Amino acid sequence: MTDFKQIENNLKKEAKKLLESAEVPVVLAYTRGYDEKHPMPFAAKSVADVEKIVFNEYCNFNMARYIMRFPDAAKIAIAAKAADSRALVVLIQEEKVRREDLVILGIPASGMKDPKTDQLIDSRTTGGLYNPVEYDILLGEEIRGQKTVSPYAVLADYEAMDKEARWAFWKGQLDKCIRCYACRKACPMCYCDPCFIDQNKPRWADKAPQSPGNMMYHLTRFHHLAGRCIDCGECSRACPVGIPLYLFHKKVAKECEEMFGQAAGMKLEDKPVLVDFRVEDSDQILK
Repeated sequence: MTDFKQIENNLKKEAKKLLESAEVPVVLAYTRGYDEKHPMPFAAKSVADVEKIVFNEYCNFNMARYIMRFPDAAKIAIAAKAADSRALVVLIQEEKVRREDLVILGIPASGMKDPKTDQLIDSRTTGGLYNPVEYDILLGEEIRGQKTVSPYAVLADYEAMDKEARWAFWKGQLDKCIRCYACRKACPMCYCDPCFIDQNKPRWADKAPQSPGNMMYHLTRFHHLAGRCIDCGECSRACPVGIPLYLFHKKVAKECEEMFGQAAGMKLEDKPVLVDFRVEDSDQILK
């Protein structure tokens, strides 16, 4: 199990060095919320801010979500768990940020928990990974020997449904949506401004929380994330009505990996699967 206090101490130590040396003007990390189970994203901009940094098993926010809020910063340091680092890789691939403009403080972590349920989330919504795929400074020992679980194992019950049952399942789930857009706000890949749903020329869908508009919003968002979702699970944890959005994202990710032999955000040299064309690629997506 991860020594969260040691990770926190190492994070503070490296953040202090970076800010003292003026190598970066900001370190994106976590701070305490109203209690220890609800830490918040935090931008440390001074050495004094460093003491406010925390890290524990509830620090699930994907910090890559906040990277583009600092467009004027020459360089940014960011605390990155496995899924966060995958998000950074995709953002680099999509030219939203440059690798040389980042100092990635990698966090190897197991035992992360959902604050709503206190359940472990390692094998359900973190892609089955414990170590960041890209980093400059690793804030702890790489995790080895941990039981490996397929990130797609949780799809077993869903995949056992026929098409009619899946449609009924998603209709029932998406009818609960109150259109708060917490899923969009939490997702590091949802950076479009304006989002398609906020445009009125053309108008893509009704913004009222009603069945047809809900379906249009979520299905479009699901497919915008095809080949890009890095399985952090933040969309599902952010949802106030408990829609298991991660299931659809995992299903699409599984099919992309099966067809193209590539998972999102695993290697900097990769291109996102839906903008890369290779002769040997499967044509199943066309059927």
